[in-house]
Amino acid sequence: MKKSNKLLHGSYPELKLNFKTIITLLFLSVTVFEAGAATTSGNESKEVVLKNDPEADITIKGVVLDELGQPMIGVTVLPKGSARGTTTDFDGTFSITVSSNTQALVFSYVGYDPIEVAIDNKANYTVKMMPASKSLNEVVIVGYGTQKKKNLLGAISSIKGDNLTLSSAPSVLTALEGKVAGLQIVQNSAQPGGGFNIQIRGAGSINASNQPLIVVDGFPITDLGQPGTGNRYDGGTQGILNSFNPNDIESIEVLKDASSTAIYGARAANGVILITTKKGKEGDVRVDYSGSYSYQKYNDNYDVLNLQEWMQLRNDAAKENWEFINKVYPYSPKTLEEANAAPVNGIPFKRYYSDDQIRNAGKGTDWLGLVTRDGMVEQNNVSLRGGTKSTKYFLSGNMFNQEGVIKNSGLKRNTLHFSIDQKINDYITFGMNLTKSKIKNQNSQLGGDQFENSGIIRSAIQQGPNIQAIDEFGNYPINPDNALEPNPYSLLTISDEGVVERTLTNFYAEIKPIEGLTARFQAGFDGGNSSRSTYLPRTTLYGALENGKASISTQKKNDDLFDFTLNYTRKLLEDNTFSLMVGYSQQKYRSEGNSVGNSDFITDSFLWNNINAGGGTKVVGSSKSQNNFISYFTRFNYSYKDKYILTSTIRRDGASVFAQNNKYGLFPSVAVGWDVSQESFMKSLTGYVSQLKLRFGYGQTGNAEIGGNAFGAYYAQPAYLNPDESPVIGVFPSRLENPDLKWETTTEKNIGLDFELFNRKVSGSVEVYDRVVSNLLTLKPINSYNEINMVWANIGKTQSKGVEVTVSTVNIDRPDFKWRSTFTYSQFKTNWKERAPDWKPSVYESYNDPVRAQYYQISDGVMQIGEVVPAQPDLYPGQIKIKDVNGFVRDNAGNPVTDANGVFLRTGAADGKIDEADTVLLGSSDPDFVAGLSNTITYKNFQLNFQFNGMFGRKIIDQTDFAYGVTAVGVAQNGRNALRSIYDRWTPDNPTNTRPGSNFGYSQYSSGDFFLQNASFVRLQSVSLSYNLPKKWFGKYMQGAAIRLDGQNLFTITKYNGIDPETDAVAAAYPNVKTYTVGIDLKF
Repeated sequence: MKKSNKLLHGSYPELKLNFKTIITLLFLSVTVFEAGAATTSGNESKEVVLKNDPEADITIKGVVLDELGQPMIGVTVLPKGSARGTTTDFDGTFSITVSSNTQALVFSYVGYDPIEVAIDNKANYTVKMMPASKSLNEVVIVGYGTQKKKNLLGAISSIKGDNLTLSSAPSVLTALEGKVAGLQIVQNSAQPGGGFNIQIRGAGSINASNQPLIVVDGFPITDLGQPGTGNRYDGGTQGILNSFNPNDIESIEVLKDASSTAIYGARAANGVILITTKKGKEGDVRVDYSGSYSYQKYNDNYDVLNLQEWMQLRNDAAKENWEFINKVYPYSPKTLEEANAAPVNGIPFKRYYSDDQIRNAGKGTDWLGLVTRDGMVEQNNVSLRGGTKSTKYFLSGNMFNQEGVIKNSGLKRNTLHFSIDQKINDYITFGMNLTKSKIKNQNSQLGGDQFENSGIIRSAIQQGPNIQAIDEFGNYPINPDNALEPNPYSLLTISDEGVVERTLTNFYAEIKPIEGLTARFQAGFDGGNSSRSTYLPRTTLYGALENGKASISTQKKNDDLFDFTLNYTRKLLEDNTFSLMVGYSQQKYRSEGNSVGNSDFITDSFLWNNINAGGGTKVVGSSKSQNNFISYFTRFNYSYKDKYILTSTIRRDGASVFAQNNKYGLFPSVAVGWDVSQESFMKSLTGYVSQLKLRFGYGQTGNAEIGGNAFGAYYAQPAYLNPDESPVIGVFPSRLENPDLKWETTTEKNIGLDFELFNRKVSGSVEVYDRVVSNLLTLKPINSYNEINMVWANIGKTQSKGVEVTVSTVNIDRPDFKWRSTFTYSQFKTNWKERAPDWKPSVYESYNDPVRAQYYQISDGVMQIGEVVPAQPDLYPGQIKIKDVNGFVRDNAGNPVTDANGVFLRTGAADGKIDEADTVLLGSSDPDFVAGLSNTITYKNFQLNFQFNGMFGRKIIDQTDFAYGVTAVGVAQNGRNALRSIYDRWTPDNPTNTRPGSNFGYSQYSSGDFFLQNASFVRLQSVSLSYNLPKKWFGKYMQGAAIRLDGQNLFTITKYNGIDPETDAVAAAYPNVKTYTVGIDLKF
């Protein structure tokens, strides 16, 4: 154990996966491949020499057809027991000469079930092949191995790569939306390659990560994106899987409950996503090509005013604001004449523009039109796949190029993927997977701040249409009424480029010394370099102040992995099957970063290429982090007649992020299953019930995703100036250490039912779960008179309860017409189960409230002229009314009364006052439920796929409308523009009850829930129509071709008035896009 602790503290043995080692292993792989090919060739030569007497041979002819009766080209035809045969031609016909004692022919083709045809006295055969069956014998990837689908006991969803629409997405996560019950994927930025919030069964953690562990070919990966360079260069977010070509993915397994994820222990509290890439297959070399071009149009709901409309609005808004400040009727009995006679601050009302100026103004500057464009995506993908019995290989390359709908935003990616599996003999197999990628990002400014730090969309919305984009001298004018707002067009002169290079390499070796025993060694390396180079020229507002500003940031990441597993499988007395796996894993994460910046350049020509030329003070920084994990684990599986099934795992993890007292954690799980359909009393229902498996699972997992050395104290290095202005460098502790900090632990119970009914026409699963997250990792503030005011601590528990349903149906299954559907449904609620011991709730909070609770006062419309609101005596017409629903219990002096725990007491009835007592719980920001519906319809050579996603019972505020569509005060005072929804505001001439007046912000009361909107929606996420060209059109060198039309995000049904009910987290976010794609697939 001491050795393990030492490993965790940093003396981690280096895995020597340097460039020289990789090249050596590649050379050995190629050498073995060539040797295998030579051996095969030698055997073929011997077979020709030793061939039977021709007089004893027979010739067999025939044709091979697919499930639709179409000829199949390239089907492998082999005499049973022989490796030498033939393939079908472009008409699907074959002719083969075999020995007269040959018993059968074996027909095989990628994607189809192999078929064995007995040889009788016929000379011609018609063979019909069917697509690979989705039977219960299908193998599903699980942690550190595979299992037959019929023996699975955990809540695991499996998606094949062929079932995903991948045309225009750089990340496979886009195509997963709505496909898996319980998996919620929301893109947090619609920019090219934008990032995702991924949650499996909700989010139970408070300060630690809620993102699932992602494992690619057995390697747990971490994010590698472009580094940041400050809030003035906000380039948005990037997806964790951008470095991987979606076309290379064979399958994706989503592990949701603790009984299936506990094998990953400390990193599996939020679920696990297993991604398996494509490998070679035995058979002739197959070359596939796919190419596509996509056109993208952003959903232009940013309906801003043109110049004439803006000028009139500014006049009207200025009058409204002046009358409110001067309390002209209806805000008081004062008349307009009285107000003009004695205006507040001596400022009389004056219009900004005359009627003639407005009439002759024209449309003004279309800022959004200047900074946006139609986007496009083009990609080309080619792969080569094949192999012999001993050697199988797969090689692919992908070129992806996207130009975003905001100018200066784009992503280019090149990827290379190589896989080889070499069987030396019946006992030894080894292989490797290599994925190499390079991404170039062009970033537009997506800052969420107001004024100078604003993003380009926010700036384009709020900039007045009276300002020129660029004047005759080449300058970029700014708003004279608000000198802190940049010219949106000037933001396009910013240079901001990112580069991410990544290499993920996995080597493995399998040894089978005796029957049933397999030892597997895996060593991997995930390395990458990323950089971000930015230059803010003097053409921009801040760039002019800094006289040009350049920054370069770099990051280097190296993750090493070593796994060893020993698996023994044995069958006893025919009906009893068990397997035992033990394993060891060791992983090390290292990251280093550097940054440098300067300003005050004599020219913008250098960009960031000559930072030393700047006359400003150089800003230099560096960082380094390292985390180590070491693990021991075991799994036991038992099955009796595939009817009674047991699975149990135990994993012991150690992590360097925790202190010595709690560096290790133990994470067990157990699951049992009973396939009722196998019982004798179910035999009468065999035609109706193929599977009816009840499952129960229990397990514990951990969460350590809080950064490195969270238990320790962090130190800052400030610079102080002596009286002579010389710097003094010092350090001080900025966070108190906690040697008792321990794992955040998730304990989960899961009850499941798998079913296949009506001759497998209806299949699916139902899951019910209860998940408790304890020892929540939380940054706790402490009372302090110095800089030490935070400490990581384990405080509280949360509890999530939910239901998941997946139902797949075969609606129509005819030779030339097929229709299949899959419906997914999930709901969950996450509440507090235990609070901190010193928790002091507000009067409206309860002990078991939702974790993401929404507390608001209840709005009651807009105050109208002549109306009296007793509980809000200082409210004015046009402002938002709040319902008086509760009050504080008060003593004789009128002071609120608390209970023994210090919690304020409420009366439960209106008290004539609007205060904190009127705040109520209105639910959670989590949706009530999420659903998806996918359909595949095949008619002859046509195939139609479409996917609907829906999210229901979620309420959010339209931040863009709130900022630019409610109040016109900013238009009047600062010359900002507004959304057209500003016309719906309350005015004395438009006494609406659905929108407040511009003066609502002057109210001393809150807006309550007035601006909350129902964000439920149903979206056509994707639709794809493809046509497989008839195989008879192609020669013997081509196996098939298809053309396809795809569409993404085509329409959304919702009552929400904003840009996007799913991604509107901030105002003026990167707009979502509709995508139309045309593509072609070729198979050789």
